[in-house]
Order: sequence, then structure tokens, then C-alpha cells
Amino acid sequence: MWGVNLMLIPGISDAAMLRLISELRHDFTEKFESYKQFARWCNLCPNNKISGGKFLSSKIPKRKNPVDLILRQAANSLKSSKTPLGFYFRRMQSKNGYLGTIVATAANKFAKIIYKLVTTKTEYNDSYDKVTEEEILIKKLKNAQRALERIQKQLKKTA
Repeated sequence: MWGVNLMLIPGISDAAMLRLISELRHDFTEKFESYKQFARWCNLCPNNKISGGKFLSSKIPKRKNPVDLILRQAANSLKSSKTPLGFYFRRMQSKNGYLGTIVATAANKFAKIIYKLVTTKTEYNDSYDKVTEEEILIKKLKNAQRALERIQKQLKKTA
């Protein structure tokens, strides 16, 4: 229907695919300018409340969206998956906890991947999501080096 097989995405089953087709229809990409708007419509983005520049809360709104539930169930199935999306899920779980990770994976990964695949009419390729442990360690090392340089600059200013 969309010209793309979304069942190649880990976590998307045939039942989830059929439910997505019935909820989104054939022209859902024309309604949204970007995947961020699509994720917001799916009720996967936090409702940040800011007053006077101060962050007050960021709870997910209470309204129910069937697409939201489908994507969250798909994200929940990744907790023990040996795929790059499963690796992302476990990495986010160590930072955010279990429930926050389900929302983050559904919003940031599934909504983005589905929107991008349907708009570009390309098949899913997990090489886009692959982040190796070596790349993560290199990134951590660079961040630590930048932090060390900032501390050294502060020490020079005070001395």
C-alpha cells in the first residue's frame, strides 16, 4: 500500500503492520511536513510545560492514539532483540528507565524510520541504525577530552 515493506523493521509484526495501515491510511505522509510532526500526532512527544524559562514538567498527554499504542508495543518487543534497534533500546534503558525508553524508542526510532521509509519509498536497512560499541567509546573519549580542556581553561583563568 505504501510501496515499502515495513515488516523488515525489527519489532514490527504482521499484525502491527495491518493495524498501522488501517489507522494511518495511504496518504498519511502528506499530512505531516516532518517525522517530528508525525511523532507529535502519534502522542509520542512530551508536553513540555515551561513558564518564565523554567522547566516545570514534561508528561505525555493523556489522550490515546492507536498508532501510539502500536509503536509502543513494537518498541517493547525490542528489549531482548539482537538488532541495532535492540541495542539502542538497552542503551536508552540504562539512561532513562524502562517506561521512558519505550516512548523514546517508539518516538525517536520507529516514527522516524516509518515516516522516512514511506516518504522516500526505500526498504529498511539496519546499517542506518548501527552504532558499534567502539563508536560509543570513541564518542565518550572525545567528550571526556573536551571536559578536561574546559577544566584546564578554568584553572588557567583562576591562576
